Amino acid sequence: MNLSLLDVGIIAIYLILIFYSGSIMKKYVGGIGDYLVADRSMGYHLGLLSLMCTEIGMITYVYYAEMGFKAGFVALIVAFPTSIAFYIVGRTGFIIKPLLEMKIMTIPEFFSKKFNNGIRLYIGLLMATGGILNFGVFPGVEANFINIVTGVPQEYVLVTMVIMLTIVLLYTLMGGMVSVILTNYLQYALLSVGMIFITVYGIIKIGWGNIINAVSSNFGEKGINPFFPSATESEFGIGFIIWQLLFWTSIIVSWQAISMRLFSSKDTKTGKKIYLWSSLMFLSRAILPVFWGIMALAFLGSSIESLEALPLLIIKLVPKGVLGLLMAGLLAASMSTYSSYLLSWSSVVSQDLIGTIIKLYTGRELSSKRQLLISRFTMAAVMIFIIWWSLFHKIEGYLYFYLNMTGMLFIPGTLICLTFGIYWHKTKSTGAFLAITLGAISPLAYLILPENIKTAYASEMGWGGFLLALIGMLIGNFLHNLLGFNKKGKTNETSPISE
Repeated sequence: MNLSLLDVGIIAIYLILIFYSGSIMKKYVGGIGDYLVADRSMGYHLGLLSLMCTEIGMITYVYYAEMGFKAGFVALIVAFPTSIAFYIVGRTGFIIKPLLEMKIMTIPEFFSKKFNNGIRLYIGLLMATGGILNFGVFPGVEANFINIVTGVPQEYVLVTMVIMLTIVLLYTLMGGMVSVILTNYLQYALLSVGMIFITVYGIIKIGWGNIINAVSSNFGEKGINPFFPSATESEFGIGFIIWQLLFWTSIIVSWQAISMRLFSSKDTKTGKKIYLWSSLMFLSRAILPVFWGIMALAFLGSSIESLEALPLLIIKLVPKGVLGLLMAGLLAASMSTYSSYLLSWSSVVSQDLIGTIIKLYTGRELSSKRQLLISRFTMAAVMIFIIWWSLFHKIEGYLYFYLNMTGMLFIPGTLICLTFGIYWHKTKSTGAFLAITLGAISPLAYLILPENIKTAYASEMGWGGFLLALIGMLIGNFLHNLLGFNKKGKTNETSPISE
């Protein structure tokens, strides 16, 4: 056992407090609006912390640390497209301002308002598939992390997953988004202390010179210059930067776990301000864990498994007592992430798949109470699936790339449809259908191709998905007008949505 009694006590007390908060907040959840978007009452400060905490879990630290461990200092470039995208969207209100004014709870709702329920069902299906496959690797990676840090034998990974997810499920079922938001203040404090401690203490103990020497000896110039041997041939060159800028712009306007924070904000101004200042917080979210991976390379050598670099660094580097605080923060981060993701993807399944199908067949909307009940049952089903997926799916290449590509099963088409649907009133459902379909081809190819091919062409497949989605939108609109679908009454187009 790597944890002292003090460490165990700190973790236990924090988990009890979190669970108790969920039980307290149950009485404030009266309907689906309270459950999914906290009745749209979240202010700026809590919204900023809540968004940050949602997108930081153990797996976040693990995949960024893996990039630093396997690529060196060049991996730090991954932090900047995210920050730039948040700043531009927050500053301009691009896409998010009209969405906030529509007062929707899930992104596919936009598709029924602008296009028709068939398109909403289609994007909801892809969104649920991509989101749940993305979420599906979380339990395995994080249970492995916990077992390494605590000293629990690896044959008990399944037990760790079940215990962790059961706690999260019960906590989330009680209070929904209200419970998640409530605990974010304490969580952020623990995370901040832990991140600063690992970075500062690691540099002092390992030595800056040793860190630089480790990168130079293992990677040479490739580990320091992101444009080596050229800006177009490098793994983290121009193609990667373009892909990441498009990817993160899409994520922050269409990723359900993030957009639920946006839809929970009390007004449009608050939502924009949350995104604007998130640009700085998401910069540190990537830079520090990437640097930890580089420290692990210097401290532990290159012979260990890349996904185990960070937990092994922590147990070798962090003193007893501090380890308990750090693990409490990491567990809190993961619980917030799991709660938000369970809410997000179960809401897509319950609202945009099951709810839409019921409406198509009956012509009636489900009551708020029934929507809430379906959402809770769906959440339990999602949890069972991700446990199974974590046990049997083998990750190839960078974990970060896998997570990107599963999300890209729907986000290229979603970004193009949102952009055209909001800002061009002539956008048609045929264009939306082809944009969504063609946008999914490239990431789907990445997920099924051999590792050597996907590694060599990851960036091209990344930005290629957005290019194909754009082509699909333009061709679809052209065909729609050419064939005169509107005149024949074959579509259910709605009025344009203005900013």
